[in-house]
Amino acid sequence: MNITENILNIVAMNSVVLFVVIFLFMLGSSIIGKYLFKKRHRGDDRADDEAKIILGALLSLLFLLMGFILSIAIAGYNAREETEEQEAIAIANAMQNTEMLTQENQIQAYPLLQQYLSTRIAFFNSGTHIYSQSLQNQSIEIQKALWNIAINEANTSTVNGFSLVLSSYTELYNTQARTTASWRDQIPRTAWLLLVIFSVAANYLIGHNIRGLRGRNSLIMMLPLLTTMALFMIAEIDVPGEGVIYVKPDNLVLLQATYQHPAGLFE
Repeated sequence: MNITENILNIVAMNSVVLFVVIFLFMLGSSIIGKYLFKKRHRGDDRADDEAKIILGALLSLLFLLMGFILSIAIAGYNAREETEEQEAIAIANAMQNTEMLTQENQIQAYPLLQQYLSTRIAFFNSGTHIYSQSLQNQSIEIQKALWNIAINEANTSTVNGFSLVLSSYTELYNTQARTTASWRDQIPRTAWLLLVIFSVAANYLIGHNIRGLRGRNSLIMMLPLLTTMALFMIAEIDVPGEGVIYVKPDNLVLLQATYQHPAGLFE
C-alpha cells in the first residue's frame, strides 16, 4: 500500500470521527432541551406554544442558511474540478510541444513531465495540508527544471514557433497557481459558527417540543441525525483534498495512462 492510500485511509477515519462528534453534539443538545424544559415548564402550555413558534422560525432560517452555505461549498468544489481539468490540458500541451526540443533535451524533459504528472495526481489525492504543500514545492521545482531546459535551447534554436514550448511550460505554473487559489476552504469560519449555533438551538428546542412524560421518545434522534448529515456533507465538500468527498484527478489519471503509451499520444 503506497503513501497516498495510507493517507486516504486516515482521512476516511477522520471523517467517521467527525460525523460521530457532530451527531453526539446535536443529540446532546436535544436531550438537554428535553429534560431541562421538562423540569422547568412541565404542564406550561403557554411556554410550549412560544417554543413552537420560535422553533418554526428557527428551522426555516436554519434550512435557508444551510442551502446558502451548501451552494458556496459546491461552487468551490466545481472550481477545483475545473482547475484539475485545466491542469490536465496544460500538461498534455506541454508533452506535445516538447517534441519541438532536440532529441537530447527531449530525453531530459519527458521524464520530468511524467514526474510532474505523477506529482499533480498525488496532490489531488493528498489528504493533509502538510503533504499537499510538499507536493506543491516538488511541482515548482520540476517546472523550474523544464523552464531551464527550454530557455537553454531557445537561445540557439532556429525552429519556428519555439515560443509554444515556452508558453506551454509557463501554463504549467499558471494552472497550478489557479489550483492553489481554489485549494482553500470556501466557507468563512463566522458562517460555520452561525450555522452551528442555529443547529444547536434548533435541536435544543426540538428536544423540548417532543419530550415525553415517560422520558422515552426515539423521535428525538431524528433532527440531530438529519442536521449531522447536512453539516457533514457541507464540511466534506468544502474542505479540499480531504474527507470522503473530494475532487478526483480523473483527467490527470487518464492522461498518465495515455502517456505510458507514447504512441497513443505523440503519433
